[in-house]
Amino acid sequence: MNRQKPPKGIEWTRIRQADGTELPGYTWNPTGGCFHGCTWRMPDGSITECYAKTIAERFTSGYPHGFEHHYWRPHALDAPKKVKQAAGIFVGSMADLFGHWVPEEQIRQVLDVMEQAHWHTFQTLSKFPIRLPQFNPFPKNVWVGVSLPAGHLMSATGGARALNAYLRHMKEVKATVRFMSIEPLWFDVAPVFEEWLKQEGELPFEWAIIGAASNGSRVFQPKTEWTLSLLELLENRDVPVFFKGNMDRGIWTNWREEFPIISNGLHH
Repeated sequence: MNRQKPPKGIEWTRIRQADGTELPGYTWNPTGGCFHGCTWRMPDGSITECYAKTIAERFTSGYPHGFEHHYWRPHALDAPKKVKQAAGIFVGSMADLFGHWVPEEQIRQVLDVMEQAHWHTFQTLSKFPIRLPQFNPFPKNVWVGVSLPAGHLMSATGGARALNAYLRHMKEVKATVRFMSIEPLWFDVAPVFEEWLKQEGELPFEWAIIGAASNGSRVFQPKTEWTLSLLELLENRDVPVFFKGNMDRGIWTNWREEFPIISNGLHH
């Protein structure tokens, strides 16, 4: 587990609690690698890829078979239990724990450790939400997240269709907090959420993270109108919003670093 302070890109691991105190934030990668192949086309025509793939290809010692490979690290399983101070721990910053290539037995071993290390708050994030309900109910200290669909230069129409499917799977997840990572905000997602609300009445998540796209040191901000319409929709539903550090503070003077307020019980 990385016990250093996480980079700005994962600042939402440092969870601010109801009493105003902030947990230290760490990352933990008992699995590594990913087969999703996420890519986005930027306004200037350049192609961006998942930051984890970029990092893995720079540090090949930890990824000798490349990033598109499944790595299982049982020696790292007990790492969270050795950290006695309560923390926010992002599980799989360099992986998708619930990817279709990860054996169920390995996922359950990781979930068992999360439940045993009950003083921590764990956050998972997946682009394969169809598998999540299989592990219901999640331990009470696990927040279950789903990333905005992306992959192999998907069109906005395809992204909207996939997002609607993701929401259906999220609705079935039983967790204390379900969240949506809308990073990068690469198409107008508000109409998808609006249509969902017309049919279902409520969103299937309790927290939203919004971020821009990046290609190395270059950052591509989402269209302002996309962000504004999304913020309005989330505010009307009382969904707290967290802005990633790559959002432009010059544009968004009303900066958002909100966290969900935890109540007893699981969401169904």
